[in-house]
Amino acid sequence: FYDGAFRIAIETETPIKPILFVDTLERMHYSSVFAMTPGKCRTVFLEEIPVNGYTMQDIALLKEKVYKAMDAGLRRYRTYPDA
Repeated sequence: FYDGAFRIAIETETPIKPILFVDTLERMHYSSVFAMTPGKCRTVFLEEIPVNGYTMQDIALLKEKVYKAMDAGLRRYRTYPDA
């Protein structure tokens, strides 16, 4: 993650809304531009992460919190069958 989005969120006191594109790796593999396959691409909107109380010195802490939330979300939704 780059710091820019986190800096703006803290400066404007705007909560961060993590979004996951769960099936992107299966549809568009990074090994080749031509490796696209048909199928569903699920998008998951995670709960907002408030930035109240964070300062510019806390950017690394906020980034880690968002990363952990997204990692947990990917682990959760990648194991579920299509509904």
